[in-house]
Amino acid sequence: MHQQIRTAPTTSPADVEKLLGRLAAAKVNIAAAGGSNLEFGGEFAFAVDHGMEDAAIRVLQEFKYKYEVIPEGDPRLTTCYMENRSGELHRCIQGVAEANLKSGRIIRDLIIGVPDKEGVPVQIFSEEVRTPLTVEGGTASQTRKTAR
Repeated sequence: MHQQIRTAPTTSPADVEKLLGRLAAAKVNIAAAGGSNLEFGGEFAFAVDHGMEDAAIRVLQEFKYKYEVIPEGDPRLTTCYMENRSGELHRCIQGVAEANLKSGRIIRDLIIGVPDKEGVPVQIFSEEVRTPLTVEGGTASQTRKTAR
């Protein structure tokens, strides 16, 4: 799992089964998946087997899904490998939560994949909540001035 793809499964009406069917028809193997409110305006986050990224993107483009690719190395995305035993998910989340405290991020969601030679992959997606626009004295005052 080298990247994560995020999309809203909406082609009117929202239908995650249709999206999954389209990916399956293109022979895209989903290695990890997660999401919430999938048919209520939420997001479906997934990772595909290495080498299938372009095929997944072609499906999303062909059917006009809005999507974002989160590449490996993006500071919002952390991959952790678990063993199948008690406390492992906590260990993964704890490490990300500690790093997030220093960077002004919070965990938005996670996806869990199928076991491979390294263990059970978990991708944890975090978003920044503290930005210059939300901190007094930052550029928010400049933004308010131009918005008037």
